[in-house]
Amino acid sequence: MSNILFRCPNTGMNVQHPINERSETSANELAVVQCPACARIHIVNVTTGELSRDPRRERK
Repeated sequence: MSNILFRCPNTGMNVQHPINERSETSANELAVVQCPACARIHIVNVTTGELSRDPRRERK
């Protein structure tokens, strides 16, 4: 088991979350994570720790 690190967009806190290790992880593999900082759901890229953004919520 390993951890991913990401920044919660709601609180700005750095969050660590455990994930199951896989032998061949795709560069675009996403994980659904319940954030311990804000208790909401985030979709996180397990390789980069970047959050997946909902294009409907992006502000121009």
